[in-house]
Amino acid sequence: MFISIENLISNEIIHEDVFLIPQPRYYKIIEEGLLEINDKSSISSDLPNDYHFIIDQLQEELLKLGLKKKLEVDIKEEESPFNHKKVLKICEKNFPNLDISAINNKKKKVEQGYIIIYENLKLYIEADSPQGLYYGTQTLRQLINSTPNKNSVNKIAIIDFPLLEIRGISDDISRGQAATIENLKKFIKELSHFKKNQYYLVYMQDMFLFKNHPEIGTGRGAYSKKEIEELFEYAKKHFVELIPIFQTIGHWENILHNKNYWIYAEFPASNSLNIANNDIYNLLDEMIGELSEVFKSEYFHIGADESWDVGKLASKDYVNEIGIAQAYLKHYKKVYDIAKKYGYKKIIIYHDILYKYEEVLRELPKDMIIMYWNYTVKNSYPILDKVKMFNLPIIVSPSILDFNRIFPSITRAEKNIKNLIGYGFPRGIIGEITSRWGDYKNKEMRENTFYGFIFSAEIGWNASKEINLLKFWKGLFLHFFGFYDRKLIRIFFLFRQIQDNNKLHTRTSFYYNHFFSHPYNKKSKKYRKNIKTSGFDSLISSMEEIISICEELEQHVDKNKINLRNLAFIAKHIRFYCKKRINSKKLVDFDPKRAKNEFKVKIIKEIETLKDDLSALLSEYEYLWRKCAKIEGFESLKQRYLWIIKFYENKIEQLKLNINWENPNIPSESIYLDSKKRHELYTTYYKKQIKINDKIEQANIQVIAGTFAKIYINNLFVGYVITRHTLNYVTLENNIQLFNITAFLNKGENSISIENTDFGGGIGPINVYGDIKLITGDMIQIKTDKTWLGTRNRNNGWKKVKSLGIPPKATGGLNFPDFTNSLHSKENDRIADFNHLVGRIPKRLFWLLKIIMILFNRYNILE
Repeated sequence: MFISIENLISNEIIHEDVFLIPQPRYYKIIEEGLLEINDKSSISSDLPNDYHFIIDQLQEELLKLGLKKKLEVDIKEEESPFNHKKVLKICEKNFPNLDISAINNKKKKVEQGYIIIYENLKLYIEADSPQGLYYGTQTLRQLINSTPNKNSVNKIAIIDFPLLEIRGISDDISRGQAATIENLKKFIKELSHFKKNQYYLVYMQDMFLFKNHPEIGTGRGAYSKKEIEELFEYAKKHFVELIPIFQTIGHWENILHNKNYWIYAEFPASNSLNIANNDIYNLLDEMIGELSEVFKSEYFHIGADESWDVGKLASKDYVNEIGIAQAYLKHYKKVYDIAKKYGYKKIIIYHDILYKYEEVLRELPKDMIIMYWNYTVKNSYPILDKVKMFNLPIIVSPSILDFNRIFPSITRAEKNIKNLIGYGFPRGIIGEITSRWGDYKNKEMRENTFYGFIFSAEIGWNASKEINLLKFWKGLFLHFFGFYDRKLIRIFFLFRQIQDNNKLHTRTSFYYNHFFSHPYNKKSKKYRKNIKTSGFDSLISSMEEIISICEELEQHVDKNKINLRNLAFIAKHIRFYCKKRINSKKLVDFDPKRAKNEFKVKIIKEIETLKDDLSALLSEYEYLWRKCAKIEGFESLKQRYLWIIKFYENKIEQLKLNINWENPNIPSESIYLDSKKRHELYTTYYKKQIKINDKIEQANIQVIAGTFAKIYINNLFVGYVITRHTLNYVTLENNIQLFNITAFLNKGENSISIENTDFGGGIGPINVYGDIKLITGDMIQIKTDKTWLGTRNRNNGWKKVKSLGIPPKATGGLNFPDFTNSLHSKENDRIADFNHLVGRIPKRLFWLLKIIMILFNRYNILE
């Protein structure tokens, strides 16, 4: 197959500064001067009708690059004057040391390859497949874009093909930020230009509108059959396989949080399906069958990573009877058979559970593809070597390291991508899939993920080749934005410095915890000392420089202007963070009654400016979100910004009224019985008596569980709360619950009791706060503290509970809820982390965790 660009005009302009991503395998400028594409140029090709879209796409791009009209196209049926033998002869002439026969032996890879040859005012692209021809046209576009006038091309010879057959990305659309179909198309189009050929949507089990399960995906931005069909067809025309990652054992929290699906769960809101229940296979069969109607790739990814809850409750007897390895193996094989039944030829599974059991590795179907993920910057990966010993095909999966970060960790991502792919290539991996994740509600800016994905496109194509980083980034900016300006390098240099040199004084994944923390959370010398702000004035100046550069470049950029807006937004976000921390530190021990009036006025104005800046930041965040994602999932994140704005308003009011610092945290302690049952599944009962002397006007409580708490008032069931450590959206959204308990209370003695089951094997702490408003206007406060009683056997006596302290101890900051507007406290992302850690660390190290928590509390580290 060929495409020939003919009737070109030769000139003597010398231009050798060519930027190509990925770099071609063999490249040579064979003659000085450029070839100009002009209105009299034409295209000839022997492409079949079904693939004429390749020429159409090329024509569209030539028009964008400045050509005034489409070129005439001549579709030939006879053999091209550039027959294959002639092409090979030209290749041998220009690359005399090249072993053509050795290249031809790399059939699978060469099918994606292409040759570009210049001769006699013609530029000829040849390939063994339409996909290879498509990749040749992408290189041609970059050749043209690299020239000064963007209508010429070097007189070159190129032989190119990938070293890895599979080069793709996995895109997390399941944790709160669901990309629009148009944005997904943008990703497919841009990344296919850099020769990516697979696109995985993560996770589809609750992001697809299944016809028999209308409650799944409700309010989540789940995709319809029509949307996926449209996207699949679009991807095909860019030679990208659209593949679902459909979890089949773990990561089911978003569905299993729904009580209607507890019958399939290891326990309520479990991470894992109950593999002892055969009904789950009917459910999986139904769902996979429906997905197969729209995802018509050869590949199907069954997930199966991080299935932490298997064997804890519902499947415990089953797992104990046959052994955990056999239980997993039987499950994987059943799911494999279901996927095969629906026509999927190549089944993929994550490595992180199965690699632990040689029995599983030995008996898995030999064509099952293992996806080995690792996000470290190590130089060796022994687990990959272990899996390879069992002769299973392997895909490696590094990451762009954007999860729970204000901006991707570029330097670490480059090392992770390069090291993992570079380690896997000589060990026979068949491909690489670079991931992005949306942990903790996916608040990151999607558009900032392109850069890491494009880097992985370079490494995936050239797995064994050294890369010139500066030249790569110049090429990236040139082809992504349509032009290159060294100021773009400056932007990314400044962002790199922030993370590489820890200029924000926090781990990159803790940024948002500090950003959303109450600005006036504590009042102590230790807290003031712990608010690190050194270098922030300089950092603010750097962020203002980035903002200025982006505004300037936006006037000149040819495409993807919105990505400059996204870069500027990150700079504004960091600038605000710095100003927030500086202001917080300044006011830790500020006393408005003692301060001079002019200074107090200055402080009030400073806080008002911060409030206005944050309001503007939120507005821009919503604008950029809506440009790329569905609105579902945004309101939850928006509320976090609104809480901070509210906190500033409260502080302004306090200063104007000369009110000194008031503790913004609820006074409820996080209580537990003891730590004797950790690493076990057990239930604890808590109770408290409350006396009410007058008629009740309104009563509400807020409950945080550890992990599944049923609430009773006067022995009447009020409701339940599930609070678990998770990365997934639905559980995070429901970790704290509010209850109106007015109708449950009476005048006189009242009992509050909680039945708390800890499925995670932690210490099962709970936190309850509430208020009872009487018709007299008096308020009764409800709070968990050491006056509560607890037991694990209601018939065997009650004991005094223990306490982890009031927030921000253990839980982090918990401001007063707004019961009137049904708003629970602004929680942090890791509200259930402490109990999760207790359940996971070895028992012998529990003392160390207690010491760490004591130190955290003593040195005011938690916010």
